[in-house]
Amino acid sequence: MPVPKSSFVGRLIRWRFLIVVNLFIVAFLGMSLGREVVRSRSISAEITSLQNEAESLVTRNIEISELKTAMQTESYIEREARLKLGLQKPGETVVVIQDDSGGENAPSGTDPTDPLGYVIEEVDVDSAVANPTKWWYYFFDKNSFNVMSDYE
Repeated sequence: MPVPKSSFVGRLIRWRFLIVVNLFIVAFLGMSLGREVVRSRSISAEITSLQNEAESLVTRNIEISELKTAMQTESYIEREARLKLGLQKPGETVVVIQDDSGGENAPSGTDPTDPLGYVIEEVDVDSAVANPTKWWYYFFDKNSFNVMSDYE
């Protein structure tokens, strides 16, 4: 038996159906590809930001390590003990110089930079010659400096 030829309309309908199905498949694949491209870009942006953050944390870690090393040195510990606790070596005398330009003099023992009250203040004799003038005489006019130091 011979195979009947399908009509032109029947073939056209099958081809249209195939074309529509292919268009749906291509659209689905295009949307999937678009989503993956957007996802890939967002992941690469996140990776870049995390790498920048990691670099800044490494830098901060190095700074903290250097500070830790500096804080463990003998000279740093000694300086902090002198400044914050008012400690001194045997035979040393602590001298506190106060600025009288503000007009307000805090009573002894209430220094805001010394909350524990460990710094011992000594009474300093006021001199008629300013300190910069004394240095000037010391470097440039030794005779005047010697005469001035004899009176003090």
